[in-house]
Amino acid sequence: MSDITTLSGLLDLVRARIGAGLVDRDAAARLPVLATRDAQGWPSARTMVLRGFDAADWTLDLHSDADAAKVLQLTDGPRAALHVWDAEASLQVRMRAHVVRLPHEEEKTLWEEVPEEARARYGTVPPPGTPIASAEAWHPNPRPARFAVLRARVLRIEALHLGDIHRRARYEREEGWQGSWLVP
Repeated sequence: MSDITTLSGLLDLVRARIGAGLVDRDAAARLPVLATRDAQGWPSARTMVLRGFDAADWTLDLHSDADAAKVLQLTDGPRAALHVWDAEASLQVRMRAHVVRLPHEEEKTLWEEVPEEARARYGTVPPPGTPIASAEAWHPNPRPARFAVLRARVLRIEALHLGDIHRRARYEREEGWQGSWLVP
């Protein structure tokens, strides 16, 4: 367990808990919430599956159907927020990120790593979010062209640890992740 009484220790805890989302299907960070803004400016949040995490560069990878609204929203404005509530660690993590879709060549390489049974999520007919007459009025049509990898480059982290003494800190990429304490 990290020493959460120091800024570096709290950041280490955040890093470790996010990293756990890649290897432990039950880890809270396995399912972060990604929030964007729709065309009318309304917040649009959804739970996604963490597919990659570069702990040194603070980037997270998320997979999506290329025709999903979030991909268009991020193309129009690559700013997003990510949120993780980790009950086991009593830790809330809020992140601001610049999110871009990877180039198609990189996506093609990653497509090869997607298990066959999971590929059906990338290429539904009609596309995600389309109104349909019944719950079964769609079918999978897996296609690499509909597979999108969204890379979130974290710019700010706000961590809130709820313990005997609550602790809250903010870390900024441009400040080298040094961090500063905030009132919880």
